[in-house]
Amino acid sequence: MAIFMAEGEAKADKLAGWGLLATSLKDWRGFDYSGYVKGRRVFILPDNDQAGAQQAEKVRESIDLAGGEPIIVKLPDLPDGGDILDWRGSAEDLQTLVTNAVAKSAEPFETLDLAALAQIPASPKPFVIERLAPVGEVTLFTGPGSSGKSLLSQQLATAAAAGTGTLGFDIQPTPSIYITCEDDADQLHWRQEHLCSALGVDMASLAGKLHLASARGELGSELATFAPDGTMKPTKSYDRLVATIHATGARLAFLDNVAHLFSGNENDRGEVTRFVGLLNRLAGETGAAVVLLGHPNKSGDSYSGSTAWLNAVRSQFTVAHDEETDARTLTIGKANYARKGDQVRFFWQNWAFVAEEELPPDRARELMETQRAVADNDIFLNCLRERNRQQRAVSEKSSKTYAPLVFAGMPESKGIGKTRLEKAMDRLFRLDKIERGELWKGADRKAVIGLRETPEEGAGNVADNTCR
Repeated sequence: MAIFMAEGEAKADKLAGWGLLATSLKDWRGFDYSGYVKGRRVFILPDNDQAGAQQAEKVRESIDLAGGEPIIVKLPDLPDGGDILDWRGSAEDLQTLVTNAVAKSAEPFETLDLAALAQIPASPKPFVIERLAPVGEVTLFTGPGSSGKSLLSQQLATAAAAGTGTLGFDIQPTPSIYITCEDDADQLHWRQEHLCSALGVDMASLAGKLHLASARGELGSELATFAPDGTMKPTKSYDRLVATIHATGARLAFLDNVAHLFSGNENDRGEVTRFVGLLNRLAGETGAAVVLLGHPNKSGDSYSGSTAWLNAVRSQFTVAHDEETDARTLTIGKANYARKGDQVRFFWQNWAFVAEEELPPDRARELMETQRAVADNDIFLNCLRERNRQQRAVSEKSSKTYAPLVFAGMPESKGIGKTRLEKAMDRLFRLDKIERGELWKGADRKAVIGLRETPEEGAGNVADNTCR
């Protein structure tokens, strides 16, 4: 609520009679009352003489120093030396004066000088990572857990620091930062050793260029806090982030992830917008491309929480993981400065990602087939364990209890079909993962024979479990 100040108690009483919060500026004693005006708009109504103008200016300066927003409102048609008591206007008239004064006190937006710009060729938005991370902007990078977001981020940061491309992306050479709240320093070291090997980069050569930091387990890792009224306040962690970007000269920064760095309500549009706005300000002031990692929600959206996450950024991409083939697909979801919908497929190889086109066609096919076979083997074993848990034996021989036929109708088979289940059974026999043997004793005390996991595997073998 705004405060009105007039020169004297009687004048303040008249304002209070109009339902306004009013006080006498003669009683104003600078910082003694700073707590009352901090963050508030204060309207000063001076008397119509030189002394009144000087007094109003003095109070205006004090309120400004105290953190308030002072606005001097001159009442029209006052006699010399007149004041609010002499003014013939109404409360509604005063409100109109106040509204106009606020409009006049506000600074107008600075607009572009089109005449000057007409003499300069326009430039497209520059990117640190081609199509993904524009300079001076916040990019939202999302994907489900275990999809490889952290590894991919560290790989992209490594490529930028090394001055090389990766996964087919053109990446500008620049010092880069990767800060994680989920992995410790040992895990960062492990990944970095393998990434350097995959990219052909000497780790020591990245000193001073690649900056890895773990905030795992740190209290107060959030970059801003929110008061009950929604007011946002940057934290010491934010100050540390700003200092790190300035100290390193980094133009690429990965922040992993939003669950740890954002302490507000992800469904509160206002809090989300203010938080992303804080990072956008940081990106704009430093010229860095800031990439914020996050998770999708359970409804299938590529982000979790309010739509403000997507609306507040100018760039967003996501990564999906096909667990059957182990292929990852990066998709550009929002691209104000690039083409939306572009996709890149890549595979995990010894703690690094390799683009599909960088692999020989037979090698890519081999990777997909191998991963699918591993997944099918796991599905077959899950079905076998469930049947043996129910004491409903299955067989490797063609019959009503033929395992691939029975498993194909079970929800645990995930619909992969009888043919793939037959191939999985054959592989598991060759790998000595399953065998034909005694499962349990029947009601007639005779042994029930059927498929089971080998004793080395243990799980799901009722007879073995009973003996143990």
